[in-house]
Amino acid sequence: MKKKLIIYNVILTLIVLALMLGVGLAVTDSNYKEMTERKIREITDIYAENYSEDLSLPSGGDIRVTIVSATGVVLKDSSRQDVSDMENHIDREEIIAALNGEPRVVERESETLGTSMMYYAEKVTVSESADGYVFIRVAVPVESSRSYILKSLVPMISILVVVWAGGTIASVLLSGVLLKPLQQVKEGLAGIERGTYKEIPPTTGDEDLNVILSGINDLGSRLQTSMAEARGEKQKLDYVLNNVSDGIAVFDVGLNVLIANPRIYEIFGVKNVKGKHIEVLTADKTFISEVSDCATGKAGGIFQFETDGRYYMCTVRYTDSDMIIAVISDVTESKNREKMRLEFFANASHELKTPLTSVKGFNDLISMQSTDERIVEYSRRADKEINRVLNLINDMLGLSRLENSGLSPERLTAVRLEEVAGEVAENLKLLSDEKEVSVTVSGKGEIQAEREHIYELIKNLAENGIRYNKKGGRVKIEIAEGKDGVTLKVQDNGMGIETQDQSRIFERFYRGSKSRSRETGGTGLGLSIVKHVCELYGAELTLKSKLGAGTVISVVFPRDKDA
Repeated sequence: MKKKLIIYNVILTLIVLALMLGVGLAVTDSNYKEMTERKIREITDIYAENYSEDLSLPSGGDIRVTIVSATGVVLKDSSRQDVSDMENHIDREEIIAALNGEPRVVERESETLGTSMMYYAEKVTVSESADGYVFIRVAVPVESSRSYILKSLVPMISILVVVWAGGTIASVLLSGVLLKPLQQVKEGLAGIERGTYKEIPPTTGDEDLNVILSGINDLGSRLQTSMAEARGEKQKLDYVLNNVSDGIAVFDVGLNVLIANPRIYEIFGVKNVKGKHIEVLTADKTFISEVSDCATGKAGGIFQFETDGRYYMCTVRYTDSDMIIAVISDVTESKNREKMRLEFFANASHELKTPLTSVKGFNDLISMQSTDERIVEYSRRADKEINRVLNLINDMLGLSRLENSGLSPERLTAVRLEEVAGEVAENLKLLSDEKEVSVTVSGKGEIQAEREHIYELIKNLAENGIRYNKKGGRVKIEIAEGKDGVTLKVQDNGMGIETQDQSRIFERFYRGSKSRSRETGGTGLGLSIVKHVCELYGAELTLKSKLGAGTVISVVFPRDKDA
């Protein structure tokens, strides 16, 4: 670095000296020409003031004096004795300028002497006649000015060489003083990267430079500490990423992989995908589509996908730093246990329903044939409990069918919601009359669905509205078509749902007031069935309720649902 700095200084000094030399020569040339022009004018003025016909002209020297008549004939010339063969000078530029009363210095090649000259002429009146005047012209060779410049060039170059040598020596000396601390700074910064930073002694003899070196020492020490802490945090993060049971992947907005832990490679069966597009990581359309939607909409989500016969739950989030984080959990075992539970659930329900139906029949026979009031009362209570269990089993079977059947395109038909709602109201008339609750249906709308699913949804919503109502209450089933889809709204003015229960009311067997549910005959599965139907069709389910004022449940079936 020191050698380079010296070379740069030498080159820079040479360039500056060359510029200075050029400027000096130009200024010298300009000054000498101005001085020469002034001298020519002064000499011409002297000859003009002292002119007479017998005026003698000097011979020899650099100054040439010429007397020219009004017609351009040369009368006298200091450089020649015989002027008879000299050309007419009336067309000379300096003569024309003097004739027009605007004398000026002219530089050109002399045809007589064959050298470059500077000319100046003045018009001098000698009589009163029209052509009673002559021109006095003075000329100086340009070579004389150039010789002057050449004479001044040698001392100028000598001075510049001395300045250049002194500057070079100074740059060599100063570079050693200035570059030594800089070299130490360079080595210290390299030490920070290696974790072996050593302080630079602030002992240069320059107070300002010592202050700078002290600041660099302080900054280097803090930077080394920060880098050590960063390396420690990175090691911890790497340990977590490498040992966590979930797959973790980070993408940029272009869906290129920024980070992928070993579990990601196990899930998708790939290696070394950092910096590559998501399609290199996996060809699963669901995964790519959900991550892409997250990048486009800058919002997160949760979805499930299947690959290589295993099921995964993925949570995606969009961060403030324009990255998408995907956390993938293996839920295969959970899925299998849920499937076994559902199969057991369905089988147990079927097995329980047959003996309970028989018990209900025997109980009815006992009630009809017995005359003992106590036995009749006991039989009535037993019948009530048997009906409650049968209703529960029926709901369990219905929910099981929904969970196991899914949607089949060939079973989808055009379902008019107002017709299904009317059928539900008719089938629930005995219950609504018993509770003294009115049920009304208004509006119309059509969707593509399985009629049985829509019937179960409306039935459970309307039945809840009747059961948890008061005498003289009402249940409104309203249907409307809009730009977002078809909306089904079931509204009642009954008991309402407490605020703390509203977030859990769609869970299986959850009942806000268990004593009230037993009184009304609820099973706790109706709203779970409603929620599952909504999930099957991608419908939006919302609930608004106020204790003592009633409940409104809305279901919006999207128009673009691809069944």
